[in-house]
Amino acid sequence: MNALVLDPNRFAAIVYDDGAKVDGLMSNFARELVDAGVDARGIVQLPPDAEGCGPGALMKLRDVATGEIIPLCQDLGPGAGSCCLDASALAGAAHRLRRAASASPDILFFSKFGKQEAQGRGMRAELAYAISEGRTVLTAVKRSLLPAWNSFTGGQGTLLEHRLWVVRNWWDDIAYVRARAA
Repeated sequence: MNALVLDPNRFAAIVYDDGAKVDGLMSNFARELVDAGVDARGIVQLPPDAEGCGPGALMKLRDVATGEIIPLCQDLGPGAGSCCLDASALAGAAHRLRRAASASPDILFFSKFGKQEAQGRGMRAELAYAISEGRTVLTAVKRSLLPAWNSFTGGQGTLLEHRLWVVRNWWDDIAYVRARAA
């Protein structure tokens, strides 16, 4: 049986700290690539409309390819002070990621490797599938979750500083290698 050989340059995580606006960086970069004609797919989390989590700051994802907005929280009504993750919306987003990874896009955006993924839940299986299929994947991971990320990836992959120019340079390197191979 042949061992799976992964190109660690093809999957990258933007490392960010509390308070960093990684959602905006990912969303803007995804839009740049789509506008440039790159076959970019996957999902990005949109920056919240307000601080915290509640009726004014419900978590939302955007499908990179279609632009469709996917609410991730259940509406708990006008008196609610917090939000509750909608499990069916999360499952739908996971299905979109699996479909996108199966389509062999130029790049697959995976909004975050968060607490759920660190604990073996969330969209971890979809991320593992995309990486194991050799897709070019971009995600984000909070610095405090780096040990879980390194365990998940076996210490492989590329860690990127939370700077747009760094992410662009990573993508330019990937695109250059792809173009030379074609």
